[in-house]
Amino acid sequence: MWKRGTRIGACVLVVAAAGCGHSTDDAAQQPTTQQPTTQPPTPSTEELFVGECGSMTDEQLGSITAVPGLAAVSKNGIRCRWESAASGGAYAMFTWYRGSPIDRERTVAGRIGREITAIDVDGHPGFTAKGFDASCEAGIESGDGFLHWSLNYVYMTPPRDSCAVVEDLARATVENAK
Repeated sequence: MWKRGTRIGACVLVVAAAGCGHSTDDAAQQPTTQQPTTQPPTPSTEELFVGECGSMTDEQLGSITAVPGLAAVSKNGIRCRWESAASGGAYAMFTWYRGSPIDRERTVAGRIGREITAIDVDGHPGFTAKGFDASCEAGIESGDGFLHWSLNYVYMTPPRDSCAVVEDLARATVENAK
């Protein structure tokens, strides 16, 4: 003889296996909703092909940033970082985000209190994000991703507005990609 709890458990198992007790007639009477098909986002700009470090030479980077002794500490096809011990720790960093939406980066920068400004670099929309110190970052669209420059003068006084400098780095990257 079955105990009451065992019979209920067995019934739950049977109902679950039977699709919660709905007959095919019940399913036919209920409206169905089609799930929308999601299309991958269409890139709004052409994809730039940039070489290692945004196709930026150390000499070109030093000329644009005016940071003495800026030297590469890491280089690869996706991210490069330059640092300068001579200037109190100033650094620059290039990153190529492939398949990643630029709006996410812009939103994060805004949420941490950076001043966001829209820019356009030769038909590639983007932004600069100015920090409270001598730092700024710039991102520009490239196909379904974006190119990103970050610059911080740390203890050094920038020769001009740091956001103007990272925008010039972005412009040089686009020009070098042609």
